[in-house]
Amino acid sequence: MKIAIIAAMQAEITYYRKHLMIEKEHHLAHLTWWEATFKGHQIIFVESGIGKVNAAIAATVLAQETPDLLINSGSAGAVNPELSVGDIVISDATRYHDADAQAFGYEPGQIPQMPAEYPTSQQWSQAIEKVFQSHDYTVHSGLVLTGDSFIADNRVLAQIKADFPRAQCTEMEGAAIAQVAYQFNIPCLIIRAISDTASQDANILFDEFIDQAGKNSAKLTLDFISQI
Repeated sequence: MKIAIIAAMQAEITYYRKHLMIEKEHHLAHLTWWEATFKGHQIIFVESGIGKVNAAIAATVLAQETPDLLINSGSAGAVNPELSVGDIVISDATRYHDADAQAFGYEPGQIPQMPAEYPTSQQWSQAIEKVFQSHDYTVHSGLVLTGDSFIADNRVLAQIKADFPRAQCTEMEGAAIAQVAYQFNIPCLIIRAISDTASQDANILFDEFIDQAGKNSAKLTLDFISQI
């Protein structure tokens, strides 16, 4: 299989760079991406930069390599109050929380002429849940939200919960990557480790736990790849 992996930040890509034997390095504009072989699979992985546009650019570049699966790993802020720092969220779908065309009859978070949600690959999400059952992590499956904001405000968090009651967590890249995958008809999977609670003290928690969250999501991603 050829598998593409996108992570936004250095803290989220470091584990891959340490544990994959890099064979080639590529550069285009602000992007650097690498090729490696791991457990018989061809891996292409990139540090996209933070936010939806950076993520979409990276996903489009990697889509040219025609991967069989596109994975986005990294950190996220909890929306579901049952989630704790260190928990893992596997997406069953992603959508934007900061898009609004409701005046034209679209759903909250829906980009006009695009789906309201981007379902992620059911085949792969079920497979990865089975892999994670053998780990010492609490794993949740559900809706992952994306927006160009780091949520650290209780009022904003409350509105997000009201608008998207099924949401598990929020981050800044996943739905953009899933939208590109949808356009290119590439199976997509979002794997996020909780780094903060998206509440008033989120920035403090994020700074404390981002390295561990990045490592956890990357480690479990490679564990999953090693078993497929």
